[in-house]
Parts: sequence; C-alpha cells; structure tokens
Amino acid sequence: MSDGRSARIPVIIDCDTGVDDALALLFAVRHPGIDLRAVTCVAGNTDVDGVVRNTLTVLETAGAGDVPVARGAERPLIEPVRSARHV
Repeated sequence: MSDGRSARIPVIIDCDTGVDDALALLFAVRHPGIDLRAVTCVAGNTDVDGVVRNTLTVLETAGAGDVPVARGAERPLIEPVRSARHV
C-alpha cells in the first residue's frame, strides 16, 4: 500500500472448531493484518456437522457472519476417528 501500512494477508482457515480453533477464529477476525476469506470445517473434536455449527456460531458472534464456511471431510483420510466429545 502506498500509505506505508502493510497490506492485510488473505487467509483461509481449515479447522475442527473446538475451544482452540474458536480462539483462532476470533483472533483472525479481529486481527488488523488478517483478511479472513473463508473457513473450511472437518471432523475432529466432534462430527463435521457439529464443527460447522460451532464455526458459524463463533463467526456470527464475532460479527463475521459473512465469512464463507464450507463443510469438509466427515472423517480423517488416514487415521482413525478420535473424538473429543468428553471435553
């Protein structure tokens, strides 16, 4: 940018939104140097539908409900499923 400020970095986050990823999303939404372009959701801490729900809730609460969210893989491609529902 010609005014001396650095340009915002475009970012796409791939996550399994639990507590740690919720904090990362909040950070990305509020950070002045990040342009959050989209979020992709995969199964991990919970099933992929729960991850999508968590992600949409976090983004809406953060005032970023317009960020596109995509539903991804229902299970890991290589390793067995390991849920963290007990947490």
